[in-house]
Amino acid sequence: MLRASASKNKLNIWQSAALLALLGAVVTLLAFFYPTGVDWEYTFSQLTLRHPYQVSSYLNPPFAVAFLPHRLLPMAWGNAVNMALNVGVLLLAVHQLEGGWLALALVFSSPVFFDLARTNNIDWLPLLGLLAGERWGILLLVSKPQSLGAAALIWARRDWRVLLVPAVAFAASFLLWGYWPGRVQFDPVHTVFNFAPFPVGVPYGVYLLWRAWRSDDPYLAAVSTPLLMPYIAPYSITGVLVVLSSRYRTAALWFYLVIWAFVVIEVRRLNG
Repeated sequence: MLRASASKNKLNIWQSAALLALLGAVVTLLAFFYPTGVDWEYTFSQLTLRHPYQVSSYLNPPFAVAFLPHRLLPMAWGNAVNMALNVGVLLLAVHQLEGGWLALALVFSSPVFFDLARTNNIDWLPLLGLLAGERWGILLLVSKPQSLGAAALIWARRDWRVLLVPAVAFAASFLLWGYWPGRVQFDPVHTVFNFAPFPVGVPYGVYLLWRAWRSDDPYLAAVSTPLLMPYIAPYSITGVLVVLSSRYRTAALWFYLVIWAFVVIEVRRLNG
């Protein structure tokens, strides 16, 4: 038994080493060949924890900066690490939610993923928070709440004490940074990249959230979130598509087709 256990541990060590080597190789390739994402270059790589709102395009709560230590790396390497996190968390979500090849195909061939690859935003944060669950993930989830944040309501239904962590984080953020929402320097709601169906989508979003509440389903609540928000960028819908394609496949197929139809119509309109 001792020899078998030792052999298993040795195998785990080699597997871990191989995974780290693979991750290192992926990040290195991205650093040399992946173009710098627009949002990474002009927003997240410029952030400082002390004065995050000196960057005019930064919209997230200030404590989200603490989850981005790779912003301190040289531009190409920080950009590579962030894209590796975006892709890695998407793959992890498909695996954990048992989405299979269909989910992989829908997600990685979707216009919203291409937009995420173009911008290299930080949408891995809320998706990782959703996967981690209420105990470890809620602070990650609320670091970018407009994409999947309604899942927190189902977690709070199970145990209201999970809200203490974000409550303390937000209270501390106001003590440290003052009334930081007033320091946001532009209005994203009226920008051309706002993809939110607000307010038309609110009734359906409320219906999905009600169903999620009755069935105790944080994933259904998560996908209702963009319907309830006045602002969401296209790339932030990638996490929603992951959940849909892994757990609600018929809805995912329709959603996928609607996204592509919208893109085709817009391209033809702009070129016409």
